[in-house]
Amino acid sequence: MKLLKLLPLLFSLLAFNSGIAQSEEGKFRFGVELGYGFADLGADETAKELATLSGSTVTYTYDKADLMGRIYGQYGISKNISAELGYFKSASLDATYTISGASATESYDIAGFDLSAVYHSDQGFYGKAGVHDSEINGNASVTIGGTTYAAGATASGNGFLLGAGYEWESYTFGITYYDSVGGVSGSDVTFASIGYRF
Repeated sequence: MKLLKLLPLLFSLLAFNSGIAQSEEGKFRFGVELGYGFADLGADETAKELATLSGSTVTYTYDKADLMGRIYGQYGISKNISAELGYFKSASLDATYTISGASATESYDIAGFDLSAVYHSDQGFYGKAGVHDSEINGNASVTIGGTTYAAGATASGNGFLLGAGYEWESYTFGITYYDSVGGVSGSDVTFASIGYRF
């Protein structure tokens, strides 16, 4: 995984505390984060259901993660506390199922806004907690005998988020957990990112 290759860089940056960035009271900053969103599509359960319904063996492939990005604005309330408002979006996570004579695909992408309070330690670590209002867009298609049938659905709602990371100069390295994306219980996403703050 590409993010694991970046861990040595992260640990070398942690060794240098002279460049630690902190919140500054009354200062507004913009930031951008890019990484991977990890989610469980439940493909194994879907494959079992399809096998039961069809009485046939079902093979399947699925994405465990895909690209995700986030832009945000951060306002310094004090030296160690800031408020953050962001917008996040993911590429689609896909799953494909194959049954004798037929195939099915499903794909999901997420987007939404988040609001959080961020605590910045003097050592450069940060933690945040907040809420998000998000949407899941889903598309599915079934191909039988060369004919494809397609459908789409959208779910929207809110949940909480928790995150932690490290900031060095203008760079950030973090993980954020989004609970119940789209307001759907169990549709949780973990966002591992590297970012830059202006």
